Amino acid sequence: MGSSSNRAGKEAERAEAARQAAIRASQGRINAVFDGPGRAAEIQDAVGASRALGTQDLDRQNKETELQLKFALARNGTAFGSTQNDQQANMAEAYKRGLLEVDRNARGVGASIESADQQARSNLISLATQGLDVTTGAAQAAAAMRTNLEAGKSGSMANSVNLASGQLADFFKRSRDENERRRADRISGFGYYSQPTRG
Repeated sequence: MGSSSNRAGKEAERAEAARQAAIRASQGRINAVFDGPGRAAEIQDAVGASRALGTQDLDRQNKETELQLKFALARNGTAFGSTQNDQQANMAEAYKRGLLEVDRNARGVGASIESADQQARSNLISLATQGLDVTTGAAQAAAAMRTNLEAGKSGSMANSVNLASGQLADFFKRSRDENERRRADRISGFGYYSQPTRG
């Protein structure tokens, strides 16, 4: 009876040791996939691509805003004056802020990918303790990394910087409102062409 009990105990110990070894192997393989040397480069590429895309969009907005400013100044009759200098200074400052925002967004893309990787790693490490085998764990880790990278890239497409904000946006709005008021005056017969008569 005692001998049989000892054998059963040793069998249970061996089984548990084998289970723990399998868990360590699976977790080790999962970590190795996430810690692969190419991952940091992939994330930096995504950050660089986001920064390049954001800068390209900002430069496009800058050209459009320059044109809007030119027309707004002409409508107001303030071209080549102090108003133009002030608004151009505002625009240059807005562009600098935009570049900082583009960089912040790009770094955020990298951080979001890294965070998603860590979450996926944690989930798979937990699954390994429940019996996830080495091959499946490695495959799921690689799949999660691909998904996280694509999600990060998609997120960078959604990031946008509004260059014409704050003082510039207010100036453009006032210019358009004033232009609309003048146009309404002309249509109604007031303003430039006549003055209202009094009975």
